[in-house]
Amino acid sequence: MMPHAILLVDDNDINRKLVRHILSDEFPELYEAANGAECLTVLQSRAVDLVLLDLNMPEKSGFDVLQELPALPLKRLPTVIVLSADNEPDTISRAFHLGAADYVSTPFNRDELLARVRTHLALHNREQYLEERVQARTAELQQANQRLQAATAQLIQAEKMVSLGQLAAGVAHEINNPVGYINSNLDTLKAYLGDVWRLVDSYAELESQLPDSEALDDLRQLKQRIDPEYLREDSNHLIAESMQGVERVKHIVSDLKGFAHPEQKAWQQVDLHQLLRSSLNIVANEIKYKCTVNLALGEVVPVHCIGPQISQVILNLLINASQAIPEKGEITIRSGQGPGAGQVWLSVEDTGIGMSKEVMGKIFDPFFTTKTVGEGTGLGLSVSYGIVQMHGGEIMVRSEPGKGSCFTLVLPVVPPGQPTPADVEGGQSGQATSA
Repeated sequence: MMPHAILLVDDNDINRKLVRHILSDEFPELYEAANGAECLTVLQSRAVDLVLLDLNMPEKSGFDVLQELPALPLKRLPTVIVLSADNEPDTISRAFHLGAADYVSTPFNRDELLARVRTHLALHNREQYLEERVQARTAELQQANQRLQAATAQLIQAEKMVSLGQLAAGVAHEINNPVGYINSNLDTLKAYLGDVWRLVDSYAELESQLPDSEALDDLRQLKQRIDPEYLREDSNHLIAESMQGVERVKHIVSDLKGFAHPEQKAWQQVDLHQLLRSSLNIVANEIKYKCTVNLALGEVVPVHCIGPQISQVILNLLINASQAIPEKGEITIRSGQGPGAGQVWLSVEDTGIGMSKEVMGKIFDPFFTTKTVGEGTGLGLSVSYGIVQMHGGEIMVRSEPGKGSCFTLVLPVVPPGQPTPADVEGGQSGQATSA
């Protein structure tokens, strides 16, 4: 236990020496002040547990000290015992009213003074201990509350994603039907037109064998006006383009179903580049008018992960990169092995507005957003951070105001605690053999 610090405040040197003589053997850390102003100066420069305070002093009285003491920026608020020859009830009452813990009239008994000092120091220690415990417990509760808020935010977002997944899966299923009709009808139309053009070619061959007549002249004028060769070329082009569009829709629907399917939570070997391409398909309409996407992909091995969750992370990074670009800009996506053994990485870099260090320190906090009200919930990066942490990876960010941002996703090839594909195959093989 640290020694107790006591401050003797009295304008009379003899009184201070007397009190010092009584206390010094048991309480060696004693300070002195000759008036109220000195008392307040000492209290602001030293941690004091107990003040023995005279009332009638020049410059500042003991009453002034009691009045000003609560407002001082002190690390530790001391207990005050008044030592005074003034025995008037009004004086004693006023001292207690202003915050004095005890009042000792002079002349005083040595043992009585020592007993009161010991008692108040013990009470002061107890108060300090309780206050520190309360502060520590309050800090623990605040941290627990922050963790609870973060967990609640992630649960809310997860619930939203389940609902969104169910909706998206249903919409994707409904889109599949009309897309199937269109695809089938285009195939049929292509076959029909093939027959029509064969018929047109046959008529063209007969044209030279017909005698000149007014009807033949009309037919040739109609042929020139319609231009069958152009119609043949353009209709084939239109059908081919429409069929490519249908294939594009089918790919988007497939990617959307893979991203949003609520039951798909199994750990599996996933090609990170395939997840990226699927995510680019989904957000293509949002980014194609304002961003040029540059791919600089390296060699990466398959990653053991929950595919839809990592897709969600990549989608969030792509959407955030696009929204960070005010008008026109570029998004550059890179990938590779490392930086550590058994790790792969994927970075999304934009030429947007960038972020300050203060904003960078908060971007993974739940509900933090720099977007205007109604444009963002502030949960995307928070949920992404939680997903990556659960996979044993990390998200790193580099940014500078006016120079864009770069988010780098680092994932272990096999997350801690997850069996490797070889382990799984070996276990299944072993089971089959024993069976």
